[in-house]
Amino acid sequence: MNVVTSSDVEKAVYRAFRSAWEEERGTGIAPPNVVRVTELVQCLLKSWLERVHGYLPSDKKLVVLVLGDDVHYLMNARFPLGEGEVRVEKEYRGVKIRGRVDRVLGDAVLEFKTASRVPLSPLDHHVDQLQLYLWLTGKEKGYVVYVSKVNGDVRAFEVVRDEERISELLDRALTLSKCLKEGVRPKAEPGWLCKFCEFRNKCS
Repeated sequence: MNVVTSSDVEKAVYRAFRSAWEEERGTGIAPPNVVRVTELVQCLLKSWLERVHGYLPSDKKLVVLVLGDDVHYLMNARFPLGEGEVRVEKEYRGVKIRGRVDRVLGDAVLEFKTASRVPLSPLDHHVDQLQLYLWLTGKEKGYVVYVSKVNGDVRAFEVVRDEERISELLDRALTLSKCLKEGVRPKAEPGWLCKFCEFRNKCS
């Protein structure tokens, strides 16, 4: 008779989370002329390394990522307004840029984010993500909606389309695509997110 230990149960929980994460994102590798919105709003070296080495988050980080997805699933199923989770793609100078908008609501788009606490203003990389979604959908404004996992606070920050910033982000798409094609590492972009990066020992 097999005896199940607490360690067996814990490992099975982690495997279940990993399976859910892989099923949602797929395991295929995009060609160099295709970049995702999320790759453009983080350090380009991190995005490059994820493509080269594969993105394998730790068990604990993966649990956090999947639990964060729960808000997206709930909003898609229950949010009473607009159209839920729209996949979008647009080409810019030979590079295809892909994204997945959480919600399209009339002339606006919504991006839901979970956090321990709601920030006083939207984080820069979340604003950049929304700017690219505005470009992809042709909308003029959007909202970054934070949901606190700790105290239940909800706050929506309006973001107005910024053509100058969109142009800078699209240039990042060209840079990442070129680096992927040529096998050249882009420059590291140090910031506060470095302490959470799985590749921090490979960026020097």
